[in-house]
Amino acid sequence: MSEPSLSRLLAAAAALLLRPPDASVLTALAESSGINLDLGPARQDFYDVLCVPQSGRYIPSYAHVLAQGRVRDGGWWHFPPPRFDGGDALAPWYEAVGFEPMRLNVDPMLKGPHRPLDQAGFMLAYLAGLVASRETDKTDGATADAIIAAFLAEHVGAWLERFCELLGGSGSRYLQAVGEAVEEVAQAVRSCYPAAIPEAASLTVPCVSSSRSDR
Repeated sequence: MSEPSLSRLLAAAAALLLRPPDASVLTALAESSGINLDLGPARQDFYDVLCVPQSGRYIPSYAHVLAQGRVRDGGWWHFPPPRFDGGDALAPWYEAVGFEPMRLNVDPMLKGPHRPLDQAGFMLAYLAGLVASRETDKTDGATADAIIAAFLAEHVGAWLERFCELLGGSGSRYLQAVGEAVEEVAQAVRSCYPAAIPEAASLTVPCVSSSRSDR
């Protein structure tokens, strides 16, 4: 069986951050890592850690919040509240390719008209579309490479590693595995698109064929 493409790995990582696990996800996890988890607790962890700020276990998944996090005495992280316009810098990137986060297959608890655009799952799904367009030659290779590299350089910074590290310390074996998967695919895409071209931010690519994040 051939290895999945980078775009599919990105889409799968996005889905892990946008929807609670189902039986197929846990089966794939067991096959790939030998970890067997119960579905009920894994789903509860998803909601407690990624969806419900009042849970006492919540970890924000927004880039602008994670970037401003600070460690306080006792080793506790403190994060400011998310702003509905906190990810508006991504709007031109999304609009250039017709990417609409609210059309993704997203759990209802992560939907809403004022949801910040820089949610980690949204950003991975956006990258999945760009990379898929590049892989299928729907976009000029040099142009696509420049845009992907520029997006990574401008918007996918140390906050993502911080997020994955926090998932690893969440007390959830399932979310630890999610964090590891996200970090692995982030490293892979950075390796494939390592250098941003200065003028790339002004370039656009044709609309990608799909804006859905599929498992």
